Amino acid sequence: MINFNKVVGWMGFPHLTISKGLTCSFAVAYRLKDKTDEKWTARFIRFKDKKNKAEWGAATVLYDAVPALIKHLGVDPKRTTFIPALSSKETKADPNRSIPWIAKGCASIVGAQHTDVALSKDAHQKLHTIYSMNGRSAELDKAKYQCAKIDADHVFVFDDIITRGDTLSHIALAVLATNPQCKVYGIGLAKAESVAYCPNPENDHVPAKWDTLWGQGEREHDAKFKKD
Repeated sequence: MINFNKVVGWMGFPHLTISKGLTCSFAVAYRLKDKTDEKWTARFIRFKDKKNKAEWGAATVLYDAVPALIKHLGVDPKRTTFIPALSSKETKADPNRSIPWIAKGCASIVGAQHTDVALSKDAHQKLHTIYSMNGRSAELDKAKYQCAKIDADHVFVFDDIITRGDTLSHIALAVLATNPQCKVYGIGLAKAESVAYCPNPENDHVPAKWDTLWGQGEREHDAKFKKD
């Protein structure tokens, strides 16, 4: 069981199953594999399915939650860079995909640097199609992550779902290989978990404000595009 600390509303994970290169990782709530009707889990599923309303809901939450986290950690935004993780098929980040544009929006709000071109890799098989933990790690090894020089002291890697931490760890090690002065943090919208291994399967640790903000984001999407 991977326990978390409450950090200004976030779940803070000092350690994941795989945490090489990571100073700490953070997620909003659990995405429960075996309780898909739970409110936040259902939201994350819709986000993963690329439902635009859910993407707006998630962005609205993170635009509030990330500034609070940066302030709490006491890092200098001017010496901090936000980068997006890459999807399995990407070799470079697509700036129009939800995670890259959310990371860019968060950087703008807090006054941090942002780059969606520093990280690169080879395309690889989708990890959820590989059922062996060793097989998933081997597939990530084949991706050959690389990172350009980044003029920063802190790098925050944005991803949608954190599972074991293997992807974030591969990215962190790539960042540190060329930027050994940096501390690398993981930012996930959700932490994937099963109810039996979850310290809080109800997700009642999430601030009520974030619940309201998600709904607000979905309503703003509807108002702008006038469709469900």
